[in-house]
Parts: sequence; C-alpha cells; structure tokens
Amino acid sequence: MSTEYQVENRTLYIRLDGELDHHLAKKVRRQCEVILKSYPIRDIEFDFSKSGFMDSSGVGVILGRYKQVQPMGGTVSISHMNEAVKRVAHMAGLNRIIKEK
Repeated sequence: MSTEYQVENRTLYIRLDGELDHHLAKKVRRQCEVILKSYPIRDIEFDFSKSGFMDSSGVGVILGRYKQVQPMGGTVSISHMNEAVKRVAHMAGLNRIIKEK
C-alpha cells in the first residue's frame, strides 16, 4: 500500500499509509507541492487511520500545508488520530490551529 491523495471539491484528502516520519514526510511534501500547483486546493485533511506514529517531521509537513492554505481562507484538519499521534500534535500546539475530526 501507499499513501493516497484524492482531490474533491477543492479539498485534498491525504490518507497516510505508514509512520509520518522524515521519510514519508518528504514524499508527502513533494506530492503536495505537485497537487497544490495543479488544483485550486483550499482545504487539506490528513487521515491517520492507517498511521499510528508522527514525529516532528510530520508536524512540519502539517504546519507547512497550513501555512500554504491559510492565507486563502483554507483549513487543515486531521482525522482518525490514535493517542500517540494526538499527543504529539497537542505537544506541538497543532490543536490550536488545526481541526481535529
């Protein structure tokens, strides 16, 4: 399996497959750059249903996408977080700017 990207109604859905560490973060960042240049994306949702881990590189990817869509009135959300991912997101302060689903 691999991380899936789906664009629907100006929303980019990223269904992560694997740990969001620096290896996957690099791939997600590159793919997001391509998609954001090709489509008029306003909102982004990171789906952690198949991922149970995120490190600071993952926090950076999420924060970076927030900085890209926020000036256009867009939002970033995170869904299906387990307790470990939620703990990292909260320690990084993402819960103040990112929607949790």
